[in-house]
Amino acid sequence: MNKKLLIGAAALIVSTSTFAGGLLTNTNQNATYLRNPARDAVIAIDGVYSNPAGIAFLPEGFHFSLSWQAAFQKREMNATNNLFKMNTNNPNADRKFVGESTAPVIPSFQAAYVFNDKWSVSAQFAIGGGGGKCEFADGLPMFEEMIGGKLAGAKAQSYSLNQNLTGEQYFYGIQVGGTYKVTDNVSVFGGLRGVIANCSYVGQISNMKANDMEASAYLTGVSQQATAGSQQAAAAATQYAQAGMTAEAAQYNAMAQGYADAAKEAAAGALLMGSPLVLDCSQKGFGLTPIVGVDVNLGNLNLAAKYEFRTKIALENESNNSANLAALATQVPAVAVYADGAEVRSDIPALMTLGAQYSLSSVRIGAGFHYYWDKDAKGSATAVSDNTWEALLGVEWDTTDKLTLSCGGLRTQYGFDDADMTDTGFNISSYGLCIGAAYQINDMLKVNAGYLHSFYDNHEFTNANGTVCDYTRKNDVVGVSLDFKF
Repeated sequence: MNKKLLIGAAALIVSTSTFAGGLLTNTNQNATYLRNPARDAVIAIDGVYSNPAGIAFLPEGFHFSLSWQAAFQKREMNATNNLFKMNTNNPNADRKFVGESTAPVIPSFQAAYVFNDKWSVSAQFAIGGGGGKCEFADGLPMFEEMIGGKLAGAKAQSYSLNQNLTGEQYFYGIQVGGTYKVTDNVSVFGGLRGVIANCSYVGQISNMKANDMEASAYLTGVSQQATAGSQQAAAAATQYAQAGMTAEAAQYNAMAQGYADAAKEAAAGALLMGSPLVLDCSQKGFGLTPIVGVDVNLGNLNLAAKYEFRTKIALENESNNSANLAALATQVPAVAVYADGAEVRSDIPALMTLGAQYSLSSVRIGAGFHYYWDKDAKGSATAVSDNTWEALLGVEWDTTDKLTLSCGGLRTQYGFDDADMTDTGFNISSYGLCIGAAYQINDMLKVNAGYLHSFYDNHEFTNANGTVCDYTRKNDVVGVSLDFKF
């Protein structure tokens, strides 16, 4: 069970984006997305991210968008295991563990300058992945499975512990690129995004007790008793061997070895639980994402495609972990990745987007499709059975010359199966509903406002420790953006 200690914490690296998208990719980089998520073929300033090749079809001049969003998410785990009944702090087999994730200020901006009928340049800043803090105030099932399971294996009748874990993850993206109109109807884009990763993970397991005494002291006593039993069994084996009773000697030798193994395991547990297990690790890294795109404008129908190459990122640790955690790292690779100075790969998967938008007088209908090559990305994000895909649909209605109403929806389908799920790294497929409006204040300024609510599936399974798990999430995002044109 030791291997379970930080495998879940490691999975925070690949926790799904707070906003919308794949494992590490946030496809919502402007509040306009919240009122209509099908942005993959739009001709608008937020297309700097969603359809950069379409920038060529904007009017000549300077275009700028400033956006604010706020996201609120809960990650809920209902866990059932008879082992939990032994926890004197909460003696129930059915337990609920909740991670609260908040990101009250999510800024972004997009800018573009259309020089003439051929050339355009664009740039943007946005949080391309992560984007908030997730706090598990009451810890995780895996911690109880490890501590409680080890104490139950040492014949304890009860246990207790305090536990918590907090993770923060931000992948800042700065993108620049150029668009060229090949013909009156076709334009192409080439660009580069620099990704700055900044993550931190802090948690601890403390006040570990067994049978109302310090867990370390209890396990030390168990180790001493097992050592004494091993010595007695070994002495008996010697006596039987001297008497020529080989079968009995073999039996007691096996008994002596069993006691010795139990003593060794209890002593290791006593060392592990002798002081709080503390994880304190920050990670930083940098990567580059080449981007290409194409837009085909056929009047009422606009078609677009974009491909973002895999972003190779190596995160370097700065850690101040507890000594017992560092000692455990020499035996368990999952813990070693948090050693001070260690490097951890956490690539952002390659992404392909396809989009279409059709205009009918005052109504525009859009559709999009996203495909993420999760399995090709190095790092913990590769622990998936299949790649992720998304399907998006949206509609906009210009009710007047100034007011536009819009709505849309999306389906995000992750490729996770039971074996890929961990307490902090679970990704649940979902449906999203978006609604909002835009108002053209004057020729130079438009305001957008929107709201996204995600309806997550439930994923039920039994993990390797016999815990029946039921995972789900809750997610709400609101935002406003201002679009300027000069």
